[in-house]
Amino acid sequence: MDKKVLPVLAVLLLMLTGCSQTHYRTDGSSGGEARKIAEKERILLKTQNYEALIQQNRELLKKKEDPDVRFRLAEYYYLAGNYNSSLHYLKESLLKSPAARVYLLQGKNLIAQRNYDSALKFINMAAQREPGNAEALNLRGVILANKGELKTAMGAFEQARNAFYPEEKVMNNMALVHIVERRYSQAIQMLLPVYLRGYRDSHFTHNLIFALVKDGDLRYAKEIIKRENLSRYPDTLVSALFEVESNMAPL
Repeated sequence: MDKKVLPVLAVLLLMLTGCSQTHYRTDGSSGGEARKIAEKERILLKTQNYEALIQQNRELLKKKEDPDVRFRLAEYYYLAGNYNSSLHYLKESLLKSPAARVYLLQGKNLIAQRNYDSALKFINMAAQREPGNAEALNLRGVILANKGELKTAMGAFEQARNAFYPEEKVMNNMALVHIVERRYSQAIQMLLPVYLRGYRDSHFTHNLIFALVKDGDLRYAKEIIKRENLSRYPDTLVSALFEVESNMAPL
């Protein structure tokens, strides 16, 4: 099997959120310097150089306490996969009547650590601050799905979709619930139209291929594998996917 192919069980992954949109402060007496810092951060974020972003914001926070800098530092630690450090830098923010974004980031860290009960509490707090927050609704669905409450999770994803959370991501999450419940044709009905519109994301495409394989459409699954250059050995990959149990997927 090609090295480019993800491990079989990693094919099924809930899409939590995209890269957060960080807001930069460019006001104050040192406006020019702030704009340079903001521009540098945009470039580093675009290249996903989280270590450099962490270092820059650590230096800024060391010089002066700033809630925005503290949040960005915690966010970059999260994006770098250092969830304990992200939680550490969020502690002070949580003590100061935080905005919904702080609760959301706290929740995402806890989801990553599979602490679903605590994560749900913070996501619900974010939703209380901002009723109808699409990201909070999607994350609530992610947590409920991980807890095995699939019917309730589907309802949360529907709410997120109605609140205009990015459709591709929420459709992927809803399709994954169908996959776990072995409703492969319903999953394909959700994923395939989005794929045919030209949307490309590795997790999304892998989930579509998995659903096609489990639904018995091996020909089309191989066609997509070839089109997306996912493996030099489509037959081998399809055979491996066919053997995977849907309920083994980490949700």
